[in-house]
Amino acid sequence: MKRYEVKLKQATFNFNRAEGYTSKGKHTTAKTFYNKSESLCEDALEILQEILHYESSLRVWFDRDISFEVGCDLSADIVSLPRLVTLRSHEKLSNDSRHTSKQSVKLAVVERAIHNIGRDAAPAYKDDVSKLDKFLNIDD
Repeated sequence: MKRYEVKLKQATFNFNRAEGYTSKGKHTTAKTFYNKSESLCEDALEILQEILHYESSLRVWFDRDISFEVGCDLSADIVSLPRLVTLRSHEKLSNDSRHTSKQSVKLAVVERAIHNIGRDAAPAYKDDVSKLDKFLNIDD
């Protein structure tokens, strides 16, 4: 996630520099920074795809639904790249009601972990249960 965030910040920085040079009429220099920003956006998109390939549950940390299907809104430009819910970017979707803060994301992750506890665990044997009861009932 940190790698993605760093690439996104670099892309934003270069995009903003390009905008500045454009406003000053330095279009050749601006084009250089636009190209660098686009390249960094492509890198960020690759990192994002890699992150979500290995751990799809991390989607909750982003401000919008993420789909790599053909025809989706996601592309290698500064506006369409997802933002982490913890960022204060102007590009972040503020009308996304899934998660609006770092605290709500953490709470959802903990709730999911609590829900999944014990799902894959083997059933306890009577002997183990009685040992656990004895251990828990020992006075300090």
